Amino acid sequence: MPASKDDVARIIVRECQHRGYNRDDCLAIMSALWQESGWRDDVWDPTHTTYGIAQQDGSYPKRFDGAEAQVTAFFDRLDRKRGGVDIWLLICWLQQAPNWPSAQFWWDHGRRDYLTEIKSRIVNVTPYLDKFFKYSPATGGPSVPDNRPAFNEFPIWSDNFSDRGGKKPSLFLLHTQEGGGGNAAAENLANWFKSANNVSYHYTISQASDGGVTVVDCVDTDLASWSVLDANSYSINLCFAGSKAAWTRDDWLKQANAIDVAAYLAVQDAKKYGFPATLIGTGGAYNNAKAGVADHQFVTNVLKIGTHTDVGPGFPKDVFNVALAKYANAAAQPPAPSPSADVLASLKAVRAELDSIIAKLGG
Repeated sequence: MPASKDDVARIIVRECQHRGYNRDDCLAIMSALWQESGWRDDVWDPTHTTYGIAQQDGSYPKRFDGAEAQVTAFFDRLDRKRGGVDIWLLICWLQQAPNWPSAQFWWDHGRRDYLTEIKSRIVNVTPYLDKFFKYSPATGGPSVPDNRPAFNEFPIWSDNFSDRGGKKPSLFLLHTQEGGGGNAAAENLANWFKSANNVSYHYTISQASDGGVTVVDCVDTDLASWSVLDANSYSINLCFAGSKAAWTRDDWLKQANAIDVAAYLAVQDAKKYGFPATLIGTGGAYNNAKAGVADHQFVTNVLKIGTHTDVGPGFPKDVFNVALAKYANAAAQPPAPSPSADVLASLKAVRAELDSIIAKLGG
């Protein structure tokens, strides 16, 4: 079954973010691949020579293996040519004349209309970029904020989701799994509810024995996961895979890196959807806010929905709260304003007057 355009967009964005391409780079890549194929992973060119999303020739051994393989192979070859080259010219070089010596050589000798053609697709791909490139500044800059913690992220999309019915998320909720564990805990949990078991989360997250953190995207945050009954339509839900509500503080602190990444994700989604990136509470103790970051027990105790008590009293909410504040306040501050022309003129006048006084005293 051919990949949907949403699927292709997610794959492109994921590869951009994993490989350090910024938002503008992603726009260029999306535009070029749209021009090549309309993001179809099952289409030949008219001469039956190139195939798939990036219109790859026979030198791509996995070009018939679907969208994932096609996009990954495109990035693998783009990475080899990368370095100090305008992204649009880099793509033109790769797609039009990869055996030529440089992007500049392509510009000097190649079919420049191709650049115009791929840029004409910006209007087609921008809605997808806006939808899926959510961990990045609005324009330019690095593909993720400089304060982005280290974590590996990939999708295992679940069939267990619903439309939000016009509601926007106003809560980011934390959950425990009550089972599982191990270095692949996040991936294993995501696979468990991929197409069965009538439960899902937007994210599963876990920390491996080497300290590395894995985040699995399971349900698009524009959709409702099946996590908190009647609160699904207005919540975003993250589950600490392998965790238990009975964990002590020391147990939780063994997942300190995952807790830090969870705070980062909460802040990014709070910014995206416009709810406070502040902690309402966890473990049964909550303030009066109805929008922000909390846990499943908040839904039980405050919203009076269900009976769950995770994440439990041992969750180190002080550590999590510090991480929330760190990421919420880390948006780039505007640089200190340069002195205005009037200020500079005044300073020069003062300096001139002082020089005059000094000269008179010296005389």
